[in-house]
Parts: sequence; C-alpha cells; structure tokens
Amino acid sequence: MAAKRGPYAKSDQRRQALSRAALTLVREKGHRNVAVSEIAELAGTSEPTVYYHFPTKESLLIAALKQHDDEHIHARGEAGAIAEMGHRAEIGVQRTNISRLYAELAGAAADPDHPANAYFQERWARSFDVVATDIRRLQASGSVPQDVDADVAARMLLAAWEGLQFQWQHGPRFDIRAHIEWHIRTLLGPNALD
Repeated sequence: MAAKRGPYAKSDQRRQALSRAALTLVREKGHRNVAVSEIAELAGTSEPTVYYHFPTKESLLIAALKQHDDEHIHARGEAGAIAEMGHRAEIGVQRTNISRLYAELAGAAADPDHPANAYFQERWARSFDVVATDIRRLQASGSVPQDVDADVAARMLLAAWEGLQFQWQHGPRFDIRAHIEWHIRTLLGPNALD
C-alpha cells in the first residue's frame, strides 16, 4: 500500500504525535492527572487541534493505549508468546499507570456503545489468535500434548492473565509471573515452557 501524501499524511502524523504525547504523560502522571492542554503542549500544538483529531479526552486515551500496544505488543510475532507470557505479565503490572488506564477502560468498554469497545474487541481477538497459534506451534514441536484444545487453552490463559492482573492491582501483591506460569503448565503440560 502506498504511503499517504498531502493533508492525510499530515493528519496521520499529527494523530501519532498526539497519541505518543498522551502515552508519555499517562506513563508519567496517570490518566486522571493529565490535561488535554498538557498533551497539546507536549505535542507542540494547540488544544483545539487536539480536539479536531480526538473529539474527547477518552478517545485520546484509547489512542494512547493503541500506541502502547504498537510499541510493546504488535511488534512481536506468535512464536514465543507462551514462553514470554509470565515475563510480560510481570512487566505489565509494573507499568502501574498504563495498567490502571487499561483496567478502567476495559470495564467501561463492556458497554457495546462505549468508544473503547471496538479497541478491546480487536485487542482480545488478536491476543487470542497469537496465543492459540503459539500453542499449536508448541503442539507441532511436541512440547504440548495434541489433545489440548488450543482455542480453549488460549482463552483460559488470557482470562487468567486478566484476572490475576486485576487481583494484583487491588492487592496484596504477589508473584504474578509464577501464577501465570503455573496456569501454563497446568493447561499445556510440564514441557510448555521448556
């Protein structure tokens, strides 16, 4: 696909700059402590320009989560998703401000009319595909038994991750990596992480 040119390219660049600025400030201060005016200033633009590209602060925060995913999730392929899951869960909860924004928007997005609903549907569908594909790869290599239903196991592992992250955020804190890896071995067999 050819790169966009003209005003559309500039518009995409501006949206990217704004989502990066929003993500930077959310990481530093938390989403509830970030003003749209600060995002505009960091991106080198005006508040009306922000609202031109993102009609609400919430839509800008959704864009910040997408930016985070682009930087930390989408660059990875399916291979190794299971092996990295515990480590990624451990790092994820340490990104306190991002995980709080994620949790708040995920809860609100259960409403199909919420602006974040499509983002979470796409994110979970992609996560499911990545994990199920990696389970099938591990089955082909002999590390996971063939009688494991890859789709069911993927859904269970992702649900465990989400639930454990939610519990960790509310405290008391625990070794989330150990818990995730226990789930992996329980569902996929003792060799799944070898």
